[in-house]
Amino acid sequence: MFVPHSDIDLKKIYEELSINSLSDLFSHLPKDLILENGVDLPESISELEAIEYFETISQRNTQNLICFAGGGHYDVYLPHTVKTLTMRPEFMTSYTPYQAEISQGILQALFEFQSLVCDLTEMELANASLYDGATSIAEAISVAINKTKRDEIVISSGLHPNCKEVINTLIDNQKFNIKYIDLDDFHFPKDYEFSENDAAFVVSYPHYEGSAEDLSELVTKAKDKGLVTICYVDPTLLGILKTPGNMGFDIVVAEGQSIGTPLSFGGPTVGWFATKKEYARLVPGRIIGESRDSNNLKSYVMTLRAREQDIRREKASSNICTNQTLNAIGSAIHLCWLGPEGIYSMGYQAMQKANYLKNRMKEEDIEILNHKSSIREFIIKTPKNSDLVIEGMADEGFLAGIKYDDNHLLIAVTEKRTKQELDSYVDSIKKVLNE
Repeated sequence: MFVPHSDIDLKKIYEELSINSLSDLFSHLPKDLILENGVDLPESISELEAIEYFETISQRNTQNLICFAGGGHYDVYLPHTVKTLTMRPEFMTSYTPYQAEISQGILQALFEFQSLVCDLTEMELANASLYDGATSIAEAISVAINKTKRDEIVISSGLHPNCKEVINTLIDNQKFNIKYIDLDDFHFPKDYEFSENDAAFVVSYPHYEGSAEDLSELVTKAKDKGLVTICYVDPTLLGILKTPGNMGFDIVVAEGQSIGTPLSFGGPTVGWFATKKEYARLVPGRIIGESRDSNNLKSYVMTLRAREQDIRREKASSNICTNQTLNAIGSAIHLCWLGPEGIYSMGYQAMQKANYLKNRMKEEDIEILNHKSSIREFIIKTPKNSDLVIEGMADEGFLAGIKYDDNHLLIAVTEKRTKQELDSYVDSIKKVLNE
């Protein structure tokens, strides 16, 4: 047993507690819960040996692959401006800005983040971010349940599989009926009839498979029945697609990794959450507002943060008590750097390059399931197991995509991919599929 105390300290502890050894601390535990011979662990090693050990393991990873994987996290170009500014010590802090008088810089940056999210989504109100896109959806559903007092949730099956897992974990399916509606030719069925028992309509834009559609009519039908409409959007495509706010959605959420955050082997990321002012009191997390101080100077404060989240436990409307400040600031910096023309160019180039790749694949008789409806992400059919295709493409220098199922691959194209990389990808996958 390891303890950090000296023998003198231990003697004082024993005297104070009236015990004779450390083992006496555990004498009240049942015998069958105690390991008599300890845990079988290897001998300890030095710090340098530990570093060498883990570096040796890391070298087994295949690195520097050209990335064609997506599914919510994308290999986009992250400007050095974003990296440089977010690494400044003023932002690289774990301190929560409760005391407005010493946190004006961070509070203003978060206020700008909220404003930019509202501009991009065409919504009235945004919070200072959530943990990631998946938890943002679950929180939006909780808002809908609290708003409508209903217990049935309509969700598009075109939602990301990970998002479905988070929803199924955080939303109590013993109390609420979660209905996943199958897509029709990669689109949500236009003739779907909502019920007055439904609390929310949740749909991604584009769908996980990469196909997009105008959801305005579905949103109108859902709202006619009193549902809260929730859109899970890809923010990098908002420069070229009709905005969720324009389509009438009540709540817009997003995985914000592709705006301001590196892939970082899967995290951390940032969740966006925007809505209408009428939902302000139900918004999870915190909202930063602009005010005036005692000298009538512009200042920034944490305007809204429901304390019930901390003290009401299972009765609280939300379990989120914080936000992803650093990643949210990264999103704000990236959006400012891009500007309206930049966010348009980002989406337009991804769409055009994806279209070029699809046409090249079609020339090689590679079947694309959603050629016409997909934007920058699409599904191809693989005559061999998709795991083998991914492994074979790694040998060719590519992260080929995401396994959709045993014989289908989900491929994503970003503005970062070059024509040479696209042509080389086609040549390589043709080779791998025919081996």
